[in-house]
Amino acid sequence: MNPRHRRLLIPGLLIALIVVVVVASLADRAGAASAEPEVVLSDPRITESSGLAVSAEHDDLAYTVNDSGNAAEVFAVDLSTGEVAGVTTVRADFRDVEALALRDGTLWIGDVGDNRRERDDLALFAIDEPGRATATVEPRRFAVSLEGGPADVETLLAPPGSDLLQVVTKTVADATLLTLAEGDLDPAGSTEFEVTTSGMPPLVTDGAYSPDGTRVALVSYGALWSMDPADWSPVGSGSLPPLEQSETVAFVSDDAVLVGSEGEASPLYRLDLPVSEVAADRVATVATSTPEPTPSAEPAATSSEQSEGFAIDLRTLVVGGIGLAAVLALAVLFVARRGRSRA
Repeated sequence: MNPRHRRLLIPGLLIALIVVVVVASLADRAGAASAEPEVVLSDPRITESSGLAVSAEHDDLAYTVNDSGNAAEVFAVDLSTGEVAGVTTVRADFRDVEALALRDGTLWIGDVGDNRRERDDLALFAIDEPGRATATVEPRRFAVSLEGGPADVETLLAPPGSDLLQVVTKTVADATLLTLAEGDLDPAGSTEFEVTTSGMPPLVTDGAYSPDGTRVALVSYGALWSMDPADWSPVGSGSLPPLEQSETVAFVSDDAVLVGSEGEASPLYRLDLPVSEVAADRVATVATSTPEPTPSAEPAATSSEQSEGFAIDLRTLVVGGIGLAAVLALAVLFVARRGRSRA
């Protein structure tokens, strides 16, 4: 081999080895952080759980709904056993339901998924909280749209003590929070979600408010975020247990959540909401009410200001690290073979 190529080969191999070690270390840390699931959604009808809401009215009860391509059904799940306690059939044509939100006895169903960013038929459905009953219901349907045009959305938020409804776009960078007032919904027309702030965490797949309204949990592929809804700054973040595809999060207390996944026999893990030491005192003083956005209000924070607080989630880092290692390995192999061919 040409000596010049040999000099390139050794550093290249070392860099590739370092990348692989770092990626493996991160994967090990994620595995070490895992715990036993709180419960497993064992009913074979639940195959693509893509929304979760825990009842404040009924003990040990939560609601979930399947993703696109499934029947318009809401499953009431017993959190002590993981078994279905009741099924509500909704007289509606769901296209891509991605989220649930529960407030004051109303269960909101978000048919807002839009992977191709082309839909003009987004809708919110509202039904009375069903409890453990099995019944067929007629929902209230409200057509909605997003300021700025179509976007993929998998998160629906209902702030306690408010009539606001909020969604978070699912993007790799510069995700957006949009808001509308429940009183503005029109069953005969369409209501637009208006931009409240940008710079939200990347690839958000679900979210929920804490019962006291002081925190918001957002989940993405590999990470759980704790947000301060007063200014939408990040309070803390943490990695997730191993999940097939993290798609659901719901509070079970003011500082703990259940996080779940799509797939058959999907587990629900109970996790403490991550809070950094710096932010712990500040969170304790946040008002429980959520201010309504006004046209004259200053933005909560700029995209660059908020994004500085976000780390890339574990899955993104692992995939990126493996990709970088592969590229380096291929480059080293190319140099070595080219050297042999010229020798």
